Amino acid sequence: NLSRIAKIKRLDLSLYNNKNINQPAEFTFTCSGISTTGHVRSKNEDSFINVSDQNLWVVADGMGGHDAGDFASQTITEQAGKYIQQASLEDSILLLEENLLSSNKLIKEKALKLGTKATIGSTVVCLYAWKNLAFFLWAGDSRAYRLRDSKLERLTEDHSFVEELVRLGKIKEDEAESHPASNVVLNAIGIDSSLLIDMEYYEIKDQDLFVLCSDGLYKDLSGDRITDILESDTCSLEETNQSLIDAALEAGGNDNCTVILVKAEIAENDV
Repeated sequence: NLSRIAKIKRLDLSLYNNKNINQPAEFTFTCSGISTTGHVRSKNEDSFINVSDQNLWVVADGMGGHDAGDFASQTITEQAGKYIQQASLEDSILLLEENLLSSNKLIKEKALKLGTKATIGSTVVCLYAWKNLAFFLWAGDSRAYRLRDSKLERLTEDHSFVEELVRLGKIKEDEAESHPASNVVLNAIGIDSSLLIDMEYYEIKDQDLFVLCSDGLYKDLSGDRITDILESDTCSLEETNQSLIDAALEAGGNDNCTVILVKAEIAENDV
């Protein structure tokens, strides 16, 4: 929490809250969200929500093998649907964190009803846009990417065992997805009463394309393949998203797969 709050405090909040000074450019956003069960799983434990009127997009991945993983992911997106952005940036981020903490509490309560040995959990990744800034809050290995100038960049770091191995130099990044422990997640909503939510923020530029996804996308598709599809000539964001889902299914569809695409365009009154 201290790290996250410190990051917000480092921003010049007056720049974003004071209407008497020049404001940064504002953006309009178009989005598409699609989820599929895949070819291997018997049910879809992923969930997503586009709360576009509040500039919030969320992907949650109920943890496979745990009890009621679908309940966990749906609890997160249902709570996100109640989110209302506040007058200030700091209050908006704090309320978003409270929203996730509320999900954590509800999921823990459900686990207690199922029995003391029951474990329910879900990873989550959120994109919240404020004027010219994109904030990402996450727990687990659901990811956020950004396509800018034909380059795909991962914006989040997985809270996973293999990510730690990569960080320590024990394995290479391209070996992580095929590692026997690739499904071991070190952080998620509902697993612990003391929840750690990671956060980063980035400046938005015109034509940025953000990708939020569960691990079912990047475990079946390489970054280069994702980039090729995002760059392909399609008529709509929905078609591009469907192409990503179709490609993941063709590559095996080994897990539930959920993708939200969010495209930023500078608002007309700021052009």
